[in-house]
Amino acid sequence: MRRPVIGIAGTLDSPPLSSAFRGVRRDFTNEAYTASLVKAGSLPILLPTILSEVEALLHLCDGILLPGGFDIEPELYGEKRSSLCGKIEKESDLFQLELLRSAQRRGIPVLGICKGLQLINVFFGGKLYQDLSLSGEKGTIHAQGQKDVPFFHTVTLQKETKLSKIFGLPSLSVNSFHHQGIATLGRGLVASALCDDGFVEAIEQGAGSWCIGVQWHPEDMMRTSESMLPLFSAFVEASRHS
Repeated sequence: MRRPVIGIAGTLDSPPLSSAFRGVRRDFTNEAYTASLVKAGSLPILLPTILSEVEALLHLCDGILLPGGFDIEPELYGEKRSSLCGKIEKESDLFQLELLRSAQRRGIPVLGICKGLQLINVFFGGKLYQDLSLSGEKGTIHAQGQKDVPFFHTVTLQKETKLSKIFGLPSLSVNSFHHQGIATLGRGLVASALCDDGFVEAIEQGAGSWCIGVQWHPEDMMRTSESMLPLFSAFVEASRHS
């Protein structure tokens, strides 16, 4: 049986100082995404950030993964940049938003992870907190302070959502690496997982094509367990029938 082809949206970034090509940006993903997608039965490919070739690139794919990455350009959701906003790569933002727009038009399944969730929300007209501290809420810490010490918290899955059916559980323990989050939910989206402090941790499209976003990093969790395999498997299966 032919494996569904999943296009992972590339992210532009500057090369390391050790590179002989310091003036040439790199388009990258990481192996945790590709390994997770292979484990779920798909064939992943990297989609380079070429805005003019979105339609041609999408023609190669059965599904699209929008990965984690830098902060989103605030002007794309109608706000001025805060001093708390981090590094931005606007060209990648525009490319990934156009990729999502075309995927929606063609009915191609989309899985958004961390920044990918935020892009989905922005695409549907939602807004973000440029830093969760700007929400005025005090609750669960979401940005991991020590990169070598795993930080997990619990999210509650909302009943009758695609996500709750995928996992068949009332709650999940998930990792957390983000300092931004959803402030206003986009049109037509459903909050399918909530943190105990009220922040939205997962979203999905209420009607239309298969489109789910999670704020945590399931691909990183896949490095030590298969607890997130149901999510990748559901995405790949949806892509098989797109």
